[in-house]
Amino acid sequence: MTTATNDAAQTVVQLMSQIERRPRHSVAVEGPDGRHRLTVADLTEASNRLANAFIGLGLAPGDRVAYVAQNHVEYVVLEFALLKAGLVKVPLNHRFTPHELRRCIELADVRLVVADGPAAAAVDEVVDGDELLKVVLGERPGWRSFDALAAAGSPLRPRVHVGPDDLYHIRFSSGSTGRPKGIAISHRGARAAILGNTWVMSTSGPTLAPRTLQVAPLVYAGGWSVLPTLLCGGTNVVLPRFDADETLRVIKDERIDWMFAVPTMLRRISASDELPLLRDAQLSCLMLAGEPAALPALETVSEHTDALLQCWGQTEAPASTTLLSRQEMRTPALWPSIGRPVPGVEFSLLVGGEVLEEVAPGIQGELVIRTPSITTALLGAEAEHAERLLADGWWRTSDLGHFDEEGRVFIVGRASETIITGGTNIQPVEIERAFEEHPGVREAVVVGVPDEQWGETPAALVHAPDLDALKPEELTDWVRGKLAGFKNPRHVYLSSDPIPRASGESKIARGDIKRMLRAWVADPAHVPANVTKVVTPRG
Repeated sequence: MTTATNDAAQTVVQLMSQIERRPRHSVAVEGPDGRHRLTVADLTEASNRLANAFIGLGLAPGDRVAYVAQNHVEYVVLEFALLKAGLVKVPLNHRFTPHELRRCIELADVRLVVADGPAAAAVDEVVDGDELLKVVLGERPGWRSFDALAAAGSPLRPRVHVGPDDLYHIRFSSGSTGRPKGIAISHRGARAAILGNTWVMSTSGPTLAPRTLQVAPLVYAGGWSVLPTLLCGGTNVVLPRFDADETLRVIKDERIDWMFAVPTMLRRISASDELPLLRDAQLSCLMLAGEPAALPALETVSEHTDALLQCWGQTEAPASTTLLSRQEMRTPALWPSIGRPVPGVEFSLLVGGEVLEEVAPGIQGELVIRTPSITTALLGAEAEHAERLLADGWWRTSDLGHFDEEGRVFIVGRASETIITGGTNIQPVEIERAFEEHPGVREAVVVGVPDEQWGETPAALVHAPDLDALKPEELTDWVRGKLAGFKNPRHVYLSSDPIPRASGESKIARGDIKRMLRAWVADPAHVPANVTKVVTPRG
């Protein structure tokens, strides 16, 4: 750890201290219906006690503490306690398999794990009792109780110094390899990310004290809105898990102002019978991020609320690095854009191995970003970090994109997902959008599969909820009318099942889908009985 002479003002600890100077009676976090409500005074004392309890267990500044659970009010208490004890947060998805959990725990060198009941059982499968300290939300044999531990510590804030270059958290992502990698973010970087989200929150909504619904997993991007809500004088309303119907009822009944959602959640909201509740809700900002949202879901939800806005960031460069405002979201032609860079963030393009000093509208290349929040290390993927971090602090996003005349950023696909057919580059997202514009399609994924004549050719997996009512030839004719012939997928697979997601994540399992479709093309016997295949001629 660094010494007290470091610039503590550049840490997340300073932001926490600012929050604790709010009126002590103001509500910081609560469950639905006001259950388990904590004021700023409650949060301050509970986190002081928990931090001292951690220190009493022998944890030292810089030690890593994992959180493996659904969303709970205790997450916010833990966040503050770790900051006060100088400990590093390691948020892990509660749906990880025991094998995935063990790899993450070992890679991050975790000393203590906090888990709820189901996740604790998974941890017990792979970790012996003597390997690390274990704390459970509730009660479990062989585990310390979170509540009992928090009550045992001193109510006085411990004197621990944290510097801007010390680690704030290690967050795991599977990435393109399918193996979890630990993405390390420093206090300097996390502070910049939190202030970026605070700027988005304070400039996008009409209220200075938002009630934010925390229903997206806090262990992923959802967690980046906890401190911004508190910095804006607001309250975090925590739901343990996402259910579209319940979420819409809570938005209305709990007078929610702000909510973060990934496109998967938006799709389920758009299909909910409770969607009309949005018309009478107080909601001012429904922030989308994670991956491009399907057009049908955007169209449906936008008919009931004008609260939509889009942001973009990466786990390696959190949190909101761009913003497409509520006003811009009222123009459907702008929906493919991720918006303009937020203050403190720079974007450019990598073209021909060089970062462009000036970017003209329409020029396409790999998007590069420069911001203090860029990861300082990729645990388990050190070579990737060295490859992606360029001179002068630029970070390769691996996304291909361009800018329009007004500085908005458009992502056209991942560099690794480009399909090369007959020497011509195709971006899957263009074909996916053509499918998703059809009223019978919920979502589509396009990948490249081997082709003897063209090298590669596009293949599509299409989620059509009412498959019996969809005429396959009508759908393929629809797409052929929107795309040049060489872009038309040669192989189209229609299914009433949702598109597969990555383990424990909301993002599409594109690598798994690519392997699956290649196997189906190579041997049609592998195609499940509930999947309809359509073979179309190349135009």
